[in-house]
Amino acid sequence: MKRTIIALLMATLAWPVSSISAQGECSSCTIYKGYISGNMEMWKQGMQELQDKYILDPDPCTLYSLVETRYGYIGYLLGREEKNAAKPLIEAFAGEVEKLALHPQYRAETEAFRVALLGFRMGLNPARAVTLGPKALKQLDAAVKIGKDSPVVWLEKANSEVYMPAFAGGSKEKAKVSFSEALRLFEADKNMSPCNWRYLNTIVLLGHLQDRMGDYRGSRETFLRALRREPDFQWVRDELLPEVEKKIK
Repeated sequence: MKRTIIALLMATLAWPVSSISAQGECSSCTIYKGYISGNMEMWKQGMQELQDKYILDPDPCTLYSLVETRYGYIGYLLGREEKNAAKPLIEAFAGEVEKLALHPQYRAETEAFRVALLGFRMGLNPARAVTLGPKALKQLDAAVKIGKDSPVVWLEKANSEVYMPAFAGGSKEKAKVSFSEALRLFEADKNMSPCNWRYLNTIVLLGHLQDRMGDYRGSRETFLRALRREPDFQWVRDELLPEVEKKIK
């Protein structure tokens, strides 16, 4: 299970505020259950359910859920170095992102997914980072201009700040602020689906960063925050929280 969630932690995309309410109507609780239990077979089942549903009724909200779900599974595969399995899914993801681009209500989401796509291509071939890295930063800038009040923008910004070198603007302190702002924006939507796994994942990203920064008490409180939202979140309950509590003297 730990490898599953670690792969998801490497993800660079989150739900945008402009669509949280709409997403709540077609959020997959199968995906959510797979996430909190670390069961990727359940995740695959939920992904297939969304795909079948979209074929029968090409609703843009279902498409958005499918794209985001496929995104999460690609991150899982790349985290396990299963590049051959990831390749066809990345191409499917690319096509679905362009279909999503046809729906103006998902404009910011589309721009953010395009950032993720560049990241996936670099994951397949790290040597391409020389050319794709700058493109990803420009793409992120485009997303920022479109939706400053969107958690997707703040989460993309946070991930960039975590992994970029300092000379390029990287800073864990800045990332901490950005993760916190993403969470604030998630919580501002009172209609957020109870099956929104991306909100939980953002909490974990913040707690993980705090742990890396040596802020163990802050990390502990953040992981408890995740459990208050979802008491059955196995990775946090059984691994992350106990591990950080051991570090508190």
